[in-house]
Amino acid sequence: MKKFNTVEKGAERYVTGTVEPYDQKNEMFKRPFWDPKVQKLGEKFYIEGVPPKDQPGYRLYDKSLVDASWTLENSFGGSITGDTMGMYSWEALKGFHDTPTQPGAKLSIDNPAVVTRQIKKAATFFGASLVGVCSLDRRWLYSSAFVMTREGPKIKEIDVPEDINSVIVIAIEMDYDAISHSPTSPSSGAVGLGYSKMAFTAGLLAQYIRKLGFKALPCGNDTGCSIPMAIDAGLGEMARNGLLITPEFGPRVRLAKIFTDMPLMHDKPIEFGVWDFCMICGKCADKCPSNSIVEGEPTVEPHNISNREGVHVWHINAETCFSFWAQNGTDCSNCIRVCPFNKPKGCLHDMVRWSINNLRWADRLMLWGDDIAGYGKQKDPDAFWI
Repeated sequence: MKKFNTVEKGAERYVTGTVEPYDQKNEMFKRPFWDPKVQKLGEKFYIEGVPPKDQPGYRLYDKSLVDASWTLENSFGGSITGDTMGMYSWEALKGFHDTPTQPGAKLSIDNPAVVTRQIKKAATFFGASLVGVCSLDRRWLYSSAFVMTREGPKIKEIDVPEDINSVIVIAIEMDYDAISHSPTSPSSGAVGLGYSKMAFTAGLLAQYIRKLGFKALPCGNDTGCSIPMAIDAGLGEMARNGLLITPEFGPRVRLAKIFTDMPLMHDKPIEFGVWDFCMICGKCADKCPSNSIVEGEPTVEPHNISNREGVHVWHINAETCFSFWAQNGTDCSNCIRVCPFNKPKGCLHDMVRWSINNLRWADRLMLWGDDIAGYGKQKDPDAFWI
């Protein structure tokens, strides 16, 4: 059964006119450190926080799960700080048990297709749920990095060498059951674990490529915008909720990427009915607690500086979204939880995906069935622990 069609245009299909590189300091999670307009929200979310309370999903053991899930990212990653360090270091990592190699040793590549299959195998072996490869479109690199340090924020130049021409994009699946408890702590734990797995997987894959004699620059949320690169790499489509929708997991993934000079075969972008389905669905907009997701048709008009100009999409109001996070005391994944594409694998769900891709007239019927079956409803957070 064919799940999707390959197309010629990747993220370019959403571009209207000239797109300039995005300045990372305008990202919503960076703005509280320099923008007075949202400084109070940043203090509420990053510094004050919401202490544990006697309420399902917000108790001490719930919040401790979240903190633990972020450990690898916070201690050995650095993606959310905007820096390239730890598992995201752009330099080779040295270990006590490293196998000695001859200086300058480099894998001879006669068949890029074979090597690409090997790279994808290594990626999934290290923990990737999905992996795709595309050419590097430098429009998706940040114009500059906004790095948060103990001494305060710093602006850093993005320096991706000119001989880097490919991007390996990996997607990490988040736990389906945990996301179903959004917007409480179990779903936030799934997000944190996704970030920790990103650092682990991207770091190991980069080290493997370096051992083969090629450059490998692993990145999480830093250096460039992951979603357009993932679209170019054939992992999915853009959706109303502002996220990448994959055929396998819907929007329930976290993204990382590795820039490399290794000669690889590039994947084709795909389409499988997401855009048309989003036009009639709107569940994410209906269930967004901060009304940050727009109803109706996509537009080129941004809400604020956290949106990118020059693209025709459903822009998300990150300011109101972040405001809810600050009040809630943890992040929110409602737009993932209620998305009809957010389903575990199975014959029935595979049939529905096929229908959405091939039978445009059946979209409303599939949406009706999603409602009747009760998908997307929030589960009791206490049930997570049973």
